[in-house]
Amino acid sequence: MSGLDPYQYIVVEQQYSHKLKVIVLQAENVTKGALGDLLDTPDPYVELFIPTAPESRKRTQHIDNNINPEWNENFEFILDPNQDNVLELTLMDANYVMDETLGSASYNISKLRVGQTELVSFLIGKATNVYLELSVEVCSAMDLRFSLALCDKEKLYRQRRRDRVMLGIKKLLNMEKPCFLPSSPREVPVVAVVGSGGGFRAMVGFSGVMKALYESGVLDCATYVAGLSGSTWYMSTLYSHPEFPQKGPEQINQELMKSVSSNPLRLLLPQHITNYVQALWSKKAGGQPVTFTDIFGMLIGETLIPARMDIKLSELQEKINEAQSPLPLFTCLHVKPDVSELMFADWVEFSPYEIGMAKYGTFMPPDLFGSKFFMGTVVKKYEENPLHFLMGVWGSAFSILFNRVLGVKDVSSGSTMEEELEQIKPEHIVGVDSQDDEEPRKAGVEDDHQHAEASWIQRMVTSLFSDSTLFNTREGRAGKVHNFMLGLNLNASIPFSPFTEIPSPNSPDEEVDAVTDPDEFDRIYEPLDVKSKKIHIVDSGLTFNLPYPLILRPQRGVDLIISFDFSARPSDSSPPFKELLLAEKWARMNKLPFPKIDPKVFDREGMKECYIFKPKKGDKNCPTVIHFVLVNIDFRKFKAPGVPRETEKEKEFADFDIFDDPETPYSTFNFQYSNQAYTQLHDLMEFNTLNNIEVIKEALKDSIVYRKENPSRRSVSLSLNEIQNKKFLKRETRGQAHK
Repeated sequence: MSGLDPYQYIVVEQQYSHKLKVIVLQAENVTKGALGDLLDTPDPYVELFIPTAPESRKRTQHIDNNINPEWNENFEFILDPNQDNVLELTLMDANYVMDETLGSASYNISKLRVGQTELVSFLIGKATNVYLELSVEVCSAMDLRFSLALCDKEKLYRQRRRDRVMLGIKKLLNMEKPCFLPSSPREVPVVAVVGSGGGFRAMVGFSGVMKALYESGVLDCATYVAGLSGSTWYMSTLYSHPEFPQKGPEQINQELMKSVSSNPLRLLLPQHITNYVQALWSKKAGGQPVTFTDIFGMLIGETLIPARMDIKLSELQEKINEAQSPLPLFTCLHVKPDVSELMFADWVEFSPYEIGMAKYGTFMPPDLFGSKFFMGTVVKKYEENPLHFLMGVWGSAFSILFNRVLGVKDVSSGSTMEEELEQIKPEHIVGVDSQDDEEPRKAGVEDDHQHAEASWIQRMVTSLFSDSTLFNTREGRAGKVHNFMLGLNLNASIPFSPFTEIPSPNSPDEEVDAVTDPDEFDRIYEPLDVKSKKIHIVDSGLTFNLPYPLILRPQRGVDLIISFDFSARPSDSSPPFKELLLAEKWARMNKLPFPKIDPKVFDREGMKECYIFKPKKGDKNCPTVIHFVLVNIDFRKFKAPGVPRETEKEKEFADFDIFDDPETPYSTFNFQYSNQAYTQLHDLMEFNTLNNIEVIKEALKDSIVYRKENPSRRSVSLSLNEIQNKKFLKRETRGQAHK
């Protein structure tokens, strides 16, 4: 077990970086030497290089045939004032074949005082002078938000949504007694709908769920919809649709059925893949990391949202700004090289308003995710990634599909994705990243851009269509982005939950039994590496397959969780609680309220369409969980709740298994669904949801009663600065966090 205090979490110690402003003014008496000057007049330019800066190298334009050039070009560097920052200046001569170095000089930036401007002369050789104007200022405006509180946009959304939910509850429970209805906004419970991973099986199943929730009015009572992997693909398809929410899931689901009925192999033909790789070259050439997950995102996008390939996550704000729909939450994991994602993983949350990690209290607007940061400040802004890139990241476990679909690897027909994931887990999701350090370009060598592009495209395509070891390294399974926490200090520790009571040093830690592996979550208290220039982001289902960490944040104050689990099981009769038990363990280890999940309920009650787990009496701030299972029970006999099937055709349509079918139409690996397979799974989950609407209503009434009896319950809105003064910050542990 990690040596970090398990009752606390790492947070960022906010420090301000410095901005060095450089104006390259002019040079005098530029010379190539006596002989060189006889042969040619210099075409000079200046290179600036600060090894300690994240965006370390910049250069001026070259000026033709001029020994006294004037540039007057402006540059900026973001610096850590605690480091020894040295500016290295190189004077270059531009040539057609190879640029020539004329000389270099350096300047220690610590000589500069904040707020003052200095004119500095650099002597190159014996006769040449280059003049720079230098100034340093403090970067007081941060691009990262350091706080455990919800962002202002989400707070405003919650206010507006609460009023709509209050009306939705009264409509859903219109015949109930007043004691079961909210009489004020403070009595309105926060309801979250949760969808698991499971590839297209999860996506199609969740489409039926959302149709049932939408048409029954339950969705009007929900504040959040959280998804993981396959469920995020449906959420992305739904929320990006130009006519949602005016057009409901029913019509959009018909479009989805057509999308998944075509053969995905057509998108994996060499000409398509070459087009994908070519499209990614500009991203790579601009300085952003590119992996096979980018290609997989394009594949998913072309399959599900082909007419919306340019849409961005931030654009989904228009679907929620009037609180007309539940706020969608998506997730992936940050993982470390050479550490199993089952042992260490940081949950990254995505909403149309913000992206970040609650573990560290660091968040940013969606358009900054992927940009280059240093000490909380953007040093190089890139265009916001398209939604399909994020869809590839959220479901990146399926990038091993390239092995299976392209026939790269000999996989037995009976094996499941889960079995293949088990095989790769000991090797870990990412390998050692040898390309993390950006080697400075050698001065005097002209980049052959076209050759580099052609070479890179050829390597990517060749790797894709050959039995390449790349499939067993980070490129095959993990997305990669610039580390937005680069250069930050992780000193103080605070609880993930502000309600956590800090125990005495001698109090024993609560033992939490292993669910599947004795090492699971063993290192989740460790911090992110703030020195790594890039971070790996992967499918959250690789640690556990339900996105509970997003809606267990105390700041969201969720009262009722309606959870739909589409995870693979060995058979239709297998116990359905593995992922829920992992979520419970994660919550207990993070000291977050969670109802006790008793797996023995399966022995007592057998397989059911849903199970309900309630807090114990006296449990504060603990949500109720309704856990829906992917199972075909009553659907075989009823075509709608209470309406029996009559004809043989109706009975035959409903007589199917999910995991025991030898034809495996619902395999996690299946990315093509016939219209019948789609309709069966969609209608099954729509039925299961509608068949248990009364269970949902009863739980909703209980949540309202709890709100009435506990009017002080509210979401938490604390900034990190406010937290410093709270009693639960253990001052004596400052500085114990791993650097």
